Amino acid sequence: MTPEDFVALALAEPLETEVARYGYSMRVASGNKRPPGVIALTWITGKDAGERDRMRQHSKENVRDFLEEPGFISIVTGFIGLRGFTVTAWEDEASMNRAMAKHHAVAMRELFGEDFVASVWTSVWSPVRINRLWVRCTACASLEDVSDDHRDCTACDAPLPERPEYW
Repeated sequence: MTPEDFVALALAEPLETEVARYGYSMRVASGNKRPPGVIALTWITGKDAGERDRMRQHSKENVRDFLEEPGFISIVTGFIGLRGFTVTAWEDEASMNRAMAKHHAVAMRELFGEDFVASVWTSVWSPVRINRLWVRCTACASLEDVSDDHRDCTACDAPLPERPEYW
């Protein structure tokens, strides 16, 4: 099965239990390894599959714009039934605002100017604490704090794997 097949399956027949609903998600990373200064959380619910498709099209345009913003870190987004969600990480609120002034502003005009979507919630969060970023040394298995992005294991001096992005 291809990734598109899984998306089609999730759209066609959502899986659910009494307490859980399953859908699909994706992550788009910019390669920016800075820690996030703000995180934006959003969920949005369409009234029907046509609105869900319209929201997904807006989302594609938004992500293209986000990738052009140097302060963008990454986005995790997806759908469960008719409810979409996003978690975006940014270096700072100014970076987020610059990116949101592009296609996202078009989508917001439609949201407030038309009968489009059943419900929506957005928020922007600042971290209270950003904990250490740890990487396992492949030579000696030492768990190394690489928050400062050092390249060699402090236990055995072997080169460490590349430090991953924070989000």
